[in-house]
Amino acid sequence: MSKITLVFVFLWSTYCFSKEVKIGFNYPETGPYSVQGLDQLRAAQIAIDEINAQGGILGSKIKLVKRDSKSDMATTRDNVIDLIENEKVKMVFGGSSSSVALIAGNESAKRKIPFFGTLTYQAFP
Repeated sequence: MSKITLVFVFLWSTYCFSKEVKIGFNYPETGPYSVQGLDQLRAAQIAIDEINAQGGILGSKIKLVKRDSKSDMATTRDNVIDLIENEKVKMVFGGSSSSVALIAGNESAKRKIPFFGTLTYQAFP
């Protein structure tokens, strides 16, 4: 997770008053980009563990709420909607391909929740 992401989470969470800040992580646990997804998960968990060990964000611990995108657009759409509407996350991040990042960004924007694409690229034939 980049420093930009952490700063964004910090700024966004200033509006939260709970003891826990949920952030949504939509990543390819399975599918063609699962190796990259595992790297994303490890990096996110290291960053969250470090922040939580230092007291969290303004005293609130971060909770990572994960969903498997399978590098699939329809799955990503469903995941992002679930993360925002049901899990009440304050931010969504992750990604693998450009198409997945675009759909996640669009669904997040519709719901006024920030999205940060951590790894996105497109292979061309």
